[in-house]
This record gives sequence, structure tokens and C-alpha cells, in this order.
Amino acid sequence: MDTSRAWHGLDMQFTPEERSLFHASTTMQPGDGTTTLFWEDRWLLGLSIREHAPALYMCIPKNRRKSRTVAEGIHGNAWARDIRGILGLQEIGQYLQLWLLVSRTTLSPELDKLTWKWTANDIYTARSCYQATFHGSTVCRSWKLIWKSWAPSKVRFFHWLASQDRCWTAERLARHGLTHHPRCLLCDQEPESMQHLLLTCPFAKQTWHGIMSWLRLPTPVPDQDATLQDWWLRARDATPPLLRKAMASVALLVFWMIWKHRNACVFDHVTPSLVKLDAAIKDESRKWSKAGAKGLRVTLPSSWDVH
Repeated sequence: MDTSRAWHGLDMQFTPEERSLFHASTTMQPGDGTTTLFWEDRWLLGLSIREHAPALYMCIPKNRRKSRTVAEGIHGNAWARDIRGILGLQEIGQYLQLWLLVSRTTLSPELDKLTWKWTANDIYTARSCYQATFHGSTVCRSWKLIWKSWAPSKVRFFHWLASQDRCWTAERLARHGLTHHPRCLLCDQEPESMQHLLLTCPFAKQTWHGIMSWLRLPTPVPDQDATLQDWWLRARDATPPLLRKAMASVALLVFWMIWKHRNACVFDHVTPSLVKLDAAIKDESRKWSKAGAKGLRVTLPSSWDVH
């Protein structure tokens, strides 16, 4: 233990999650055994007694678990006298296994050493601890499309929600038992989900074809892609590097405008119109270009004044 740390000796409070992270990230290498807890720390072959003998561990009073050190426990096999209650076959079996493991343990005059799992030198760093909290997390491969492309903040936030399937489509309303339209209001052919609305809806596909032709972008339009992520990765790889910024802004723009047109149909009872949606997208693209979407500006007709 490093007693020179400023927080040594402080009565610091931790959440169960923080304690679990610490427990999973550290092991103790006993030296003299005076600072290693016999029942709690992970000191025996890299595991704690609770992991070696979970049933037997439950027979130990809490005050003993928190105070018995390895040095005290090994001396005269004092750890065995901590056991309370009636032992069944499972507890006895774990007791015998633990006895063998503990009997092979030898201490030394050196100090006990706490090792940190997430660094090469076994020393704790705040950076490695922060990174450890993300182990097992799900990676969103399309995060660059959302957060690194030029678009108004509300559009990027919408796209993030859409990629997580968190927008209130008819499918989601149905899952929550709320009133919803039985079919997509844009095509009137299939139930409305986020995947259908933005990727497979015939109305949306026609919109995509019209805009891509107008901008002369050699980017594949959505076509039976399972998720927005899948289409984005496919479209990015098929687009020349010099046009990828434009493609990213166009992707955010068209998805956003389709969603707005859908909302107008739902809440304002507007009739779906490819002509009106096409005109709205073109007008919005001009505004985005004037506001700073430089990648999009490159693809707009040269006759347009976007400066």
C-alpha cells in the first residue's frame, strides 16, 4: 500500500459499482500479509476467498471479513476459527480445498503489493481506470457520420436517436400501447418502423434517387440495409474520398427532411408529396451551405449563389 497518497486514511465512500470495478481490476501480492484482507482481497492465486469458496465465505461474520488480515489468518490457522454456523457437504468440501491452498502460502518480510490489471506496470492510472469502464460496451461505428459531419445540432441529435431506434415511430408507439397509424403514412404499404421509414420505404427511396441525381453524387441509396449504420458504412466506402463530406451532410439532411415530412403528415394531416419534399430538401441544402456546410457546397449547382 502507498501510504504517501493524500487520500490515505480518509473515510471515503464508494458505490457498489465502484467497489465492483476496483475488485475486478486489482489483485494483492502478499508480502508480510499485514495489509491484505484474508477474506475480501484477491490474494490467493489471483482470486478472493469468496471466489474460491463462495458457500464457505457466507459462514464468516461480516466483522471478520473486514478485519482479518492474511498474516493473522495464516498464523496458527486462525482463519478456520472465523467460520460460524452449521457446515453442509458443500461448505466442508470448500473448506478442505481452501485448507490445502492456504497451507501452501508462505509470507516474506516485504510489504504487500496491490497490482492494477489495466496497465503494463501494474500501477493505477486514472486514464486506464476510465478506459476500463468501457470494456464490453457497444461501439457505434457510424458515430463520425453523426458527430463529425456538418449539420445543425438538432439534426445530429435526431440522427443519434434514429440510429438507436429511439424515435417515436408507429412501431415504438405500438410497443408502449399507444395510439398509432397501422401503416407508414408516406407509402401506405407497410407498418412504420425507423428502418422502414428511412431505408426501405418506396417514398423515401424515390426521394433519395431524386436528390442523388440532382447533386450527381455517386453514392448508393438505401436499399434493404438492416440498419442506418450498415447503409452509412456501405455508402461511405462507395463514395470517392473528396465527396465524403458532402455525402455525410446529404445523408443527415435527407433523413432529417424525410422525418419532418412524416411528422407533417402525422400531426398536420399533410398529404405526402415527393415534389414538396424534394423542393424542401433543395432549399434546406442551400441554407446549410450558406451556414457552413463546405462539403455540401461543392456538390450544389454552380448557378446557385451559396456564398
